[in-house]
Amino acid sequence: MPLIQRSCYRPAPLPKPKSHKKRMVLLLLAAAAMVFGTLQVSRGDALSNMPVIQSGVSGACLDLRHNAGDPAIVQIWKCNNSAAQRWSVAAFQIRHGDVQCLSVVDSSTKPDSPVSLTRCGSDPGQVWLAEQGGYRNPHSGQCLNVPDNGAFGTQLTVANCQNLRKPSGNWTPVVIRGKNTQHVAVTCDGLEKRAKLACYAAKEWTIWQSPSADHSALLRAYTAGAPYEAWCADFISYVYKEAGFPFTQGETNGWNENDANKMVNMGFAQHNPDSYIPQSGDIAYFDYNGGHVELVVSGGKAPTFIYGNSGTTDPATGNGQMAANTVTSDGSNGKLVYYLSPL
Repeated sequence: MPLIQRSCYRPAPLPKPKSHKKRMVLLLLAAAAMVFGTLQVSRGDALSNMPVIQSGVSGACLDLRHNAGDPAIVQIWKCNNSAAQRWSVAAFQIRHGDVQCLSVVDSSTKPDSPVSLTRCGSDPGQVWLAEQGGYRNPHSGQCLNVPDNGAFGTQLTVANCQNLRKPSGNWTPVVIRGKNTQHVAVTCDGLEKRAKLACYAAKEWTIWQSPSADHSALLRAYTAGAPYEAWCADFISYVYKEAGFPFTQGETNGWNENDANKMVNMGFAQHNPDSYIPQSGDIAYFDYNGGHVELVVSGGKAPTFIYGNSGTTDPATGNGQMAANTVTSDGSNGKLVYYLSPL
């Protein structure tokens, strides 16, 4: 069978689980704790407890340029702990205050598109997934970046995600108290159902993309240790379970593990994509060869999806990678045919 981009089909079986399976589970949980920790910054906290986002460029921080109009310009500036440098970091958004979000202004897929601050909504340009110490915008396929000159006052852009390997592509949210800094971690606690599902999917993205991730252990977790899996479906089942909403019916944890066409609609409403605006936590079904499902992280007219993807082979496992984008039609391979929303 040919390799079908973004389908559930996987070209090779998973490695056999090792005898120290319990130890691997513990290590995986420890890794997740290291990535996300327990620190929370809520709306009610004083400004002094809001994080700044430090750049990999020494002494520089993410900064809102004053009196810059709407959209407001976001720039690189000397770290000074001012109100212009206070941000709220959620699972897939970076906010300044209650209503403004970091955004690729025109949601362009072109490199070097400017980054500004716009009113928070469902714009795919406002979706940022933490990855290898930086932030990826799945719609553009680009990452948050300091342009080459790196001078204070330079407006930020998105650029090729190869820049994540450079200081210009690195960003670290921290709370500064005196001479001490504490890393800020995203938590999914206290969120309503849809937001919680999206948050857990984004957490798994960050763990998968981290340089130290054990992809074999992650796949065994997603697929409950099955030796051969079409893991796009099982990834969604895993996220629902981790978020506290496990599937309770169906063939294998609510899905047929080898064919997304045989999934069982348990507690979901089915919607025509031509008349329905998807929301976070929805499941998108595609009619690719073998069937394919993706999880909606951010809804709207151009939703952002996270999913298991066989189009790019993971060298560590010989199976698919995790992927994220806003694509609803993929040429001759097929297209999105319906959404499932949790009741």
